[in-house]
Amino acid sequence: MGCGNRKAWRSYFKEEAQRFHSGFASTGNYAFDAYREETLKRLEEEAEEFQSFLKRLRDAKDKAEFDQFMAERKQVQPVQTS
Repeated sequence: MGCGNRKAWRSYFKEEAQRFHSGFASTGNYAFDAYREETLKRLEEEAEEFQSFLKRLRDAKDKAEFDQFMAERKQVQPVQTS
């Protein structure tokens, strides 16, 4: 998945979350409204933490691939011509 796709999906979900929040007026039940707001806030925080985890995972994979490339490069001896 390309970087552009991730940005597009992130933007889509952010817009959906905003629409989700703005689409709900008070139900008149204070306990439920408070619960709903707390749950939505928790879900947003979990989504941010998950995105952070995915970034760390991608960074670690990139580093491992680069380290492997460098190790393989060191093993290949250049052909010397005299």
